[in-house]
Amino acid sequence: MRRIKKPSFKIIILVILSGIFNLSSYSFDQLVIQSELKNRELERELTSSRIELETLSYEISTLNDLSNDINKSSFYFQKHLTINLYNSGHFLTDPDLKDFELNNIFKDNIRKKIGMSYLENLNEMIFDFNNKVDEIETVSKSIFPMSTILSPLKEIKIDENILENFKPTLLEDKSEDDKRSEKNFEIYWNIYQKIAKLRKHRYSYDFILEKAENKYITKFSNFFNFVDTYAEQQNKINYYILLSIISQILGILFILLLFKNIILKKY
Repeated sequence: MRRIKKPSFKIIILVILSGIFNLSSYSFDQLVIQSELKNRELERELTSSRIELETLSYEISTLNDLSNDINKSSFYFQKHLTINLYNSGHFLTDPDLKDFELNNIFKDNIRKKIGMSYLENLNEMIFDFNNKVDEIETVSKSIFPMSTILSPLKEIKIDENILENFKPTLLEDKSEDDKRSEKNFEIYWNIYQKIAKLRKHRYSYDFILEKAENKYITKFSNFFNFVDTYAEQQNKINYYILLSIISQILGILFILLLFKNIILKKY
C-alpha cells in the first residue's frame, strides 16, 4: 500500500498565507464597493449644497441690486418731483401775477415751452416710476414667488392720470388760487407718499438680505467642512484599492511559491 506523504510545514504556511491575502483582497474589494456607495451619497449631498450656495449667492446679489436700485430711484423721483412741480408753475404762470418779469429773461414762447417741458418730465417720471415698480415686483417674484413678507408692489403705483387735475399756473382770485394750491398739494402728497412707500421696501429687502447673508456664511462654512469629509472618504477608497491590489499581488506570489514547492518536492 502506497504511503501518502504529508505536506510539509512550509507548504502549509504558504497555503495559509495565500488564503489570508486572497481573502484580504476580497474584503478590501467589498470595502471599496461599500465606500463607493457612501461616496455617491456624499456626492449628491455635495452637489445639493453647492446648488444651495449658488442659489443663495444669486439671491444675495439680486437683493443687494434691488436695495440699491430702490434707493437710487426713490431719491431721484423725490428730488425731481419737487423740481418739476415747482418749475412748471414758475414758467407757465402769467408774468403779471409774479414778483418779477420772466419775459425780461425768456421770450414768452420759450418760457411756456420750458414750463411744458417740466410737465412732460412729470409725466415721464410717473411712467418711469410705475415701470420701476413693475420691474422690482418681477424680480421679487423670481426670488420669493409665494412671499407674503412684502406688501403688493402694485399698490404703490401712481395713477397715470393723476396730473389731469394739476393746475400749475397762479390765479388772480385769491380764494380760487388757494383751492388750486390745495389740490396741487394733494397731488404732490399722493405722489410723494408712493415714492416713500417704495423706499420702505428697501428696508424690507435689507432685512431679508441680512438674513440671507448670515445663512450663506453658515452654509459656506458647513460646505467646506463637508468637502473635508468627502475628501477623507475619497482617500479611504484609494487606500482600500491600494491594499486590495497589494493583497492580490501577495496572494498570487504565495500561490506561485506554493506551486514551486510542490513541484520541487515532487521531483
